[in-house]
Formats: sequence, C-alpha cells, structure tokens
Amino acid sequence: MAIWTKICSISGDFSPTAGTVADVAEAVRGGADLRRFSTYDPESTGLVEETMSLQTTWVFDQDHVGGLSTLRHPVDCGLGFWSRPTVAYWIFNVAAPSSSAMVPLDGQAADAATGRWIRVDNTPFERVLDKEWLSKQYHWWVREDWEEVCCHDQDGSPSKGSWEDVRRAANDGCELKVGIRNLWSHLASAKEDPLEHEVFTTCGTQFAHVEGGFFGALTTPTFMVRPGTPLKFRDDIVEPGWLLVRTDGRVRRQTLKVSTLGWEQTWSRHAVRWFAR
Repeated sequence: MAIWTKICSISGDFSPTAGTVADVAEAVRGGADLRRFSTYDPESTGLVEETMSLQTTWVFDQDHVGGLSTLRHPVDCGLGFWSRPTVAYWIFNVAAPSSSAMVPLDGQAADAATGRWIRVDNTPFERVLDKEWLSKQYHWWVREDWEEVCCHDQDGSPSKGSWEDVRRAANDGCELKVGIRNLWSHLASAKEDPLEHEVFTTCGTQFAHVEGGFFGALTTPTFMVRPGTPLKFRDDIVEPGWLLVRTDGRVRRQTLKVSTLGWEQTWSRHAVRWFAR
C-alpha cells in the first residue's frame, strides 16, 4: 500500500515541473515526512538514481522549505565508504542548491578543510569536474499520517491539547515528532532579525513526568544552522547534536562545537507542536 505521495518535481535549475514548492511547505507544516529523489551520471558508474529520507525537515515560508540529512556517511555511489570516518551533514532545499558540511570522526581536520576542522561546501558539484554529479531532475515525496495532538507556547501554555494527550499517545505505542518554532534563532547574526522558521524532527525516547506534570522527549540526532533563505551553511556555523524537548517550553541542546570539537549544553524556550503516529 502506497503511503508516500510524490508532491513536487523540480528541474535541474530548481524550477517546478509538477506540483509547487508551496505544496511541500504546507505538507511539512502539517508534520509530513519528506523523501528526495535525484540522479547523477558519472563516467565511473553510469546513471545512478538516489533516494533518501530526511531526518529533519524545516520551513520558513511557502518558497523556502526542505530537509536535513543528519545520519549520512560519505559513500561512493553506494559502492563503498570513504576511507575516513566522517559524518556528512547535508542541507537540501526543495527549490535551491544543496549544501554540505563534512565533519571527521577521527579527530583530524577534514581534507581541504574550510575551517579548523570541517569542510563546508555551499556549491557542491558546481565545479567543472563535478558537474556530472548535477541532477537534471528532483522528485519530492511526503508521508502525511501524523496527527497534531498538542500545541503550546514557549512557556508551555497550550492552545491545543495538553501534555497528557502526548503522554497518552506515547503510552498507546505511537511515534512522536516535534515541530519547534525558531529553533535556530540563537545562531542568527546579531545584526539581523532572525527569520521565522519551524524545525521538525522525530523523537527517539520519551519521558512522562507524571507527578511533575510535563512530558519530555529526546530527539533523533540533528544539527543546527544559522537561519536564512535559501538555507545554507554560513562559515562553519553548524551544531550537530541532540535535543531534549519538554511540554513546558524548555528545549535543551547537547551540541558539538565544530570550531573546537568540544561539546556544550545550552537551553532556550520555544513554542512546540507535538505530533503522533
């Protein structure tokens, strides 16, 4: 049974050929999961079709929406791994070029590093030798079977449902997902007003504090970037890590500082929407 719907097709110059970017934005705002299809045709392999799931999704407005690949290791067309253990963090815009950040896991600086440790590339495959990797078409699929069960502001005051509805969904065996308002605003430039945005990610482990009267969840791994449209890496500002999200509006971050390869914990308050499936 088909549970994924192809909602939008994009040409190699990022112009829609079927559906619209706004269709994707509306689906993502509703909590939809997102998958991406692309092609490349290097001489070494011939035509390759690539499909992927995006662990984190995000939306700024009807023209700027997409997903993050947060769990990827660099591979050679699926034929083998890069020799160095590395996490490849990717930003995929629906209607703009993608960006990558390579973070090595062996304690050594990335090859051709653009910062102290990592390599950021906001124009991958645009160099002459790499253009055989440029896709001529992209397809975007959505899975729209999440139900919003609770919505609260940054202080935890609900406008829909309650923490007990989230608890009930978890105790019924449902998966959970959160949509966090302005999650990346702490990385915005002090010279600019942060752009409004919402970031969605699934929860791996949940905790109902029955006597405390709130619900918390640990998300799947994600990363944080400076908000902007189109979304891309700015300098080496990327913070991989985890989130602890609570129904009282608190969001704790355990993130890697790529400039030092050290870890830090911070927190802030956010409006959050909770989804169950």
